[in-house]
Amino acid sequence: MSNQVKMSTCKHCGAEIAPSAKICPKCGAKNKKPLYKRGWFIALIAIIIIGAVGSMGESEEKNSPQNDSNNASVSEQNQTAPEQESTPEQPVEISYTPYDVSKLMDDLEANALKASDTYKGQYVQITGRLSTIDSSGNYISVLPSNDDFAFIGVHCYIKSDEQKSMVANMTKDEIVTIKGKITDVGEILGYSLDIDEIVK
Repeated sequence: MSNQVKMSTCKHCGAEIAPSAKICPKCGAKNKKPLYKRGWFIALIAIIIIGAVGSMGESEEKNSPQNDSNNASVSEQNQTAPEQESTPEQPVEISYTPYDVSKLMDDLEANALKASDTYKGQYVQITGRLSTIDSSGNYISVLPSNDDFAFIGVHCYIKSDEQKSMVANMTKDEIVTIKGKITDVGEILGYSLDIDEIVK
């Protein structure tokens, strides 16, 4: 029993022709393969399927528990970051170098330029004789304790009501110790200092 070849139909005239026939024997029209049987169409479909599978794999990785945990840790860091920023900074501890006012004045008299380079901007703890107490409570003057005739010393500027209250209870010519920052040095006016603390 011979195998019968399945015949196809000519799209132009409707006559039965062999599937392998390139031309219809009745009308002479070309017998083209259907679109889905052409090689380039099959290749295009394969590429589309591979691309779709690949993109599905990427989206699954993005939604994986590991990425969720990473995202959670990043969000936790973002939540804790403002708290870290809002914590107050520790105050910087200032180291004050102790000097007697007579030492400052001797250095100023010897070389005003060198004294300015040495002491200006420095945090110091000075000890000397209280001379002038400003009636407005803006400043006091401290002179060398070993020189009764000195009139140039350290002008100490009062910065708080607490300091002003302490100065109000002081008397001229008593020995005082003051912590602060030297802000200016001059051969005519002496030293200027912003008071941080009056040591009792």
